[in-house]
Amino acid sequence: MRTLWLLIIMIFIGAALTILLSKEDAPSRTSNPQLSDMMEESPDTPPASIPDLSEGDDEEIDSAKALAEDLADASTTRPTKTGPSEIVSSGPAQDTSKVDKGGLTIGMDREISSATVLRGDIKRVGPDELAVDDEFTLQGDGTQENPYRPTWEYLYSAGDTYAPRLGKNEIPQRIALLDGKWINISGYTVFPLVSGKTKEMLVMLNQWDGCCIGVPPTPFDAIEVGLNEAVMRGPKHTITYGTITGRLKVDPYLIEDWLVGLYLLEEGTLQPGI
Repeated sequence: MRTLWLLIIMIFIGAALTILLSKEDAPSRTSNPQLSDMMEESPDTPPASIPDLSEGDDEEIDSAKALAEDLADASTTRPTKTGPSEIVSSGPAQDTSKVDKGGLTIGMDREISSATVLRGDIKRVGPDELAVDDEFTLQGDGTQENPYRPTWEYLYSAGDTYAPRLGKNEIPQRIALLDGKWINISGYTVFPLVSGKTKEMLVMLNQWDGCCIGVPPTPFDAIEVGLNEAVMRGPKHTITYGTITGRLKVDPYLIEDWLVGLYLLEEGTLQPGI
């Protein structure tokens, strides 16, 4: 009997020692309880408690994508600069000192009775040369030493926008810029028939003897001239030609909306002949 109890006691003692030893060895085998739990789970199923090592990389990738999208949006809304390497030359460099790309306002400040000034396209293409409305070239600078030299077609073009009888009351800028300036023009001349010497005359585009021969002038192709010095007119009904230099005045002369005259020239000098 004693042997039996001694055997039972030895069994309990051995069991107790086994339990104690197992508890002391457990921390040494795994110091991380979370890892111990992970080891008991199926290797095929990732444990929920394991941190996703790729999560940080995904966040960086998402941030990079967002940054790329922001940069793409910004490139479509911001003005871009063109560097010197992107400029393509199509020819020799142009001397911009002689070209006014915005157009000149010369003449827009002129006050002309019974009319308003209509803006045109006037560009300087040389020291004394203007490109006018893509149609005319005007030489000179409007001074007494270097007067403008308009053609008769140039002066006649005022009728494109100015015809008071038809309700058209706009003087082109190309005409207004001549107002108050010195001009030089050649044409047929005619003097009053009733005087020997005179300071008054007409210079015209077409031949006319002042009475019966030739084509009577219109307000757009004739200039009334006041001379500095009186000249002797030629024989009656003669047709003469000359060059006139003087200060031009754009001054419409109306009789009940009928345009009778448009151009006056003061301080004129006459050089007879061609």
